[in-house]
Amino acid sequence: MKAWHQRFLFERDFPLNIFITDVTEFPPHWHEAIEIIYVLNDSLSISINNEIHTLHKSDILLINSEDVHYFPPQSNPVERIILLFELNFIENISDSFQNKRFSQVIFSETDGLDCNKSFVHGTLKNHIIDILHEYENKEEGYRLILRSRLYDILVTLIRQTPTVSISPYEKTIKHNRLERLKNVFDYVEQNYQNNISLEEIASVANFSVYYFTRFFKDTIGMTFIQYLNNFRVTKAEELLLHTDDTVTEVAFKSGFGSIKNFNRNFKILKGCSPSQFRKAIS
Repeated sequence: MKAWHQRFLFERDFPLNIFITDVTEFPPHWHEAIEIIYVLNDSLSISINNEIHTLHKSDILLINSEDVHYFPPQSNPVERIILLFELNFIENISDSFQNKRFSQVIFSETDGLDCNKSFVHGTLKNHIIDILHEYENKEEGYRLILRSRLYDILVTLIRQTPTVSISPYEKTIKHNRLERLKNVFDYVEQNYQNNISLEEIASVANFSVYYFTRFFKDTIGMTFIQYLNNFRVTKAEELLLHTDDTVTEVAFKSGFGSIKNFNRNFKILKGCSPSQFRKAIS
């Protein structure tokens, strides 16, 4: 699973995607699309721009365009609906949002004492469920309804949710940071099986080691070594699921230099040893 500037295969001329998932973790990434998450059961954590948020059943989360976010490892699978849409399908609205972002990101069913927040939550929930139903059934005219519901969602957010302005300078700085991150993530994807030193990856980002370690931790919320080990564990999980390679072979194919290091990092992330993981899924 790649972790960087994520692009989605939207239907032609219709930039919307919606699905239900219960993946227990997902690596750091960002995209131009606005993302809305509706939690169906239990609780889960998500990091957005290096800030951890805890979501509970029925909570709705809004992720602005180009926000770096990821799901840290969860103890249990949590079902949620994920809606992604780009603003370029609506004429004249993209320009007005170029230098703005929504400042409220969580809408909770427990906000009953706040009439405005309660209204926003109920409205968003109904539209998300309608979009999922129409998208899954694809009856005649479903695109018209989907477009209508997206307009409804945007009108609700624009009228009821505060926004903050982003200066051209701040926007340029953010794009520069994201481009450096993309280079780092691309390099890890291509070289995770090899030893990657901090000097090497700092050079990819065009930073000194000192500034790179600060930049990465401040942006992602974890050290580069943590990210690299997590990435390698994700690759190892794929090998354990889909190959008959021994645990030792999986360790080295995933970029770990020793079995001891592999077992330790796998257990930190997955809560069990690689052998126990394979046994549980077999």
